[in-house]
Amino acid sequence: MTDRSARRAAVAAGALLVLVLGTLVVEPRLRQLGVTGIVERFDAFRAVAALSFGVPGLFVVAQRPGSRVGWVMVIVGTAQALGLALGAYGLLGINSGLDDDAAGGGMGLPGDDWAMWVSNWLWIPAYLLVPTIFLLIFPEGRLLSPRWWPAQAAAFAGIGVSTLDWMLRPVTYEQVPGLFPSGYAGPLAGLTGVPDALRTAGTVCTVGAVLAAVGSLVVRYRSAGEEVRRRLQWVLAAALLTVGLLGVALFVPWGPVIVALAAVPLPVAVAVAVVAHRLWDLDLLLSRALAFGAVSVALLAAYALAAATLGNAIGSGASALIVALAVHPFYRRVSAAANRLVYGDRDDPARALRRLGVRLSDAGAPGDLLERMAAEVGRVLRIHYVAVEESGAVVASWGRPSGVGADVTESVPLLHQGEPVGTLVLGERLRPKDRALLAQLAPHVAVAVRAHRLGADLERSHGRLLAARQEERDRLLYELHDGLGPTLAALALQVDRGRRLVDADPEGAKQVLEELSGHIRGTVVNIRAIVNDLRPPPLDTLGLTGALAELGRGFAGDLVVEVEAPPDLPALPPPVELAAYRIAAEAMTNAVRHAMASRCTVSLRAGDAQDVLELRVDDDGVGVGSPTRRGFGLASMRRRSEELDGTFELLDQGGVGTHMVVRLPLAVR
Repeated sequence: MTDRSARRAAVAAGALLVLVLGTLVVEPRLRQLGVTGIVERFDAFRAVAALSFGVPGLFVVAQRPGSRVGWVMVIVGTAQALGLALGAYGLLGINSGLDDDAAGGGMGLPGDDWAMWVSNWLWIPAYLLVPTIFLLIFPEGRLLSPRWWPAQAAAFAGIGVSTLDWMLRPVTYEQVPGLFPSGYAGPLAGLTGVPDALRTAGTVCTVGAVLAAVGSLVVRYRSAGEEVRRRLQWVLAAALLTVGLLGVALFVPWGPVIVALAAVPLPVAVAVAVVAHRLWDLDLLLSRALAFGAVSVALLAAYALAAATLGNAIGSGASALIVALAVHPFYRRVSAAANRLVYGDRDDPARALRRLGVRLSDAGAPGDLLERMAAEVGRVLRIHYVAVEESGAVVASWGRPSGVGADVTESVPLLHQGEPVGTLVLGERLRPKDRALLAQLAPHVAVAVRAHRLGADLERSHGRLLAARQEERDRLLYELHDGLGPTLAALALQVDRGRRLVDADPEGAKQVLEELSGHIRGTVVNIRAIVNDLRPPPLDTLGLTGALAELGRGFAGDLVVEVEAPPDLPALPPPVELAAYRIAAEAMTNAVRHAMASRCTVSLRAGDAQDVLELRVDDDGVGVGSPTRRGFGLASMRRRSEELDGTFELLDQGGVGTHMVVRLPLAVR
């Protein structure tokens, strides 16, 4: 909704409220003139219906001008408010303009007779639209299918006949005692309405349309999905309750009170559908209108009751002052309750923080924690969509985007120890005081995001560790199965052969034993190579610098290797030593095999804070080529560095050598 349309809706809603308030302002004067009370003459029903249907309807059509449901609500509310005000005006003029001897044609106020006449029939279409057309087209604004058009036609026919019937009757037709002075006849005194047959036909059409409308709502409910059912179940129950209340009102002495109450269930059900199930995606806007409309209705009822009780005793002015003083505490309580209903805990930061803390303490896995936090922020601020983003990707969300433009979405950066860890995305533009509350909630959400990130890193590290362990097991399996296994089998065969030759051919047995001795020494060398591959012995005897120097001498004739390291290099954890050794060995091999380098420099140094080992390998070869040529060796070096939460950086300068920088933290988990 644009600011302009919102202002228009607010102005129109204010006009409805003025019409209702105008009626209540003159109520003490009407009581002084002997006019029956606002409840007994059914004007309380009009006041409730005017606000509960008109105010939400105005905001709906301001957001969606093509919404037929919204326009029906506007028509109902406007007709009831206008009829209420015209009736109060007519009653005031008729009863104050006639003296004790006058009869008919009161001249108290200009046009008071005709104002009363319009008020007498204007409530009919507003009254009948609700249980017929409103229910037939709710919530999409159209019939369930073309087969339901007879029900719609019957509804319009019944409304038209009933309205015409009341228009063609005198104002005194309404059988409510105490409305007019004795002998007052008013305009159209000689008319008796439409013919009886037409009136009966109109009644049949109306009753049939009401039953069809309720049936349509039931059919919608039965054929709808789970989400639509949740939206309709409250409205369906309210429709049945409304019809039931109207039926009860015909048979009980306090029928006017029941009729006034019958205007409440449907708007309340719409409020529940909007607030709880985001009907029409107008939950924020419409729920506020409904909540504060309910506050207004409650205050108006309190005003009417107090004015009716005190007006005759102390006068309208004094009663208005007393009502204002008495209503103020009630207003504050009801307003606070409505504010909590609509805005959640926005005005109670302490309660909001307590609820967020409970979510933090109850959550299990980090992913579940983020979902809970997003949901709690949404409930606290009463907004329809909350999402948590990490590196631009949504990792947790609550609710759903309403399709509103990006200009009404706010993003709040989440900081942990001064470092950005994510973004909190909100589906509504907030008030300044809401941002102050969010500033207190954001650090707690940031902690959850940090925990989620650490959990994800831990899972990735665990996965890499398992993969590396499996890879090492597979390598040992191949080494033992394909290398050591056949060798030991061959040695066993040679032992058997030598045993057979001991007596028959001692010289042959001696030759076999000499061959066997050589094979055993070769097997020992192979086993030592396997063991050395797990952790090279030079690391234990010479340290990392010496082991790299010895490894470099093994490339003599193919590659000149220089190892540079400061004498004060700190003691290194064994995993860091082994990873640096393996990475440097793979880099030297790549320099010979792929880069065709003649010189390679291996540099070791500790970081400024002595918490990181930096390994740098530079060669003068032709580089490693395109990414498609980068195979297992580079992937292995990168994996070894990431397993220790380190970084791997490869700088290939296109034929001017390869430069590799690896940083490994010394605090190994």
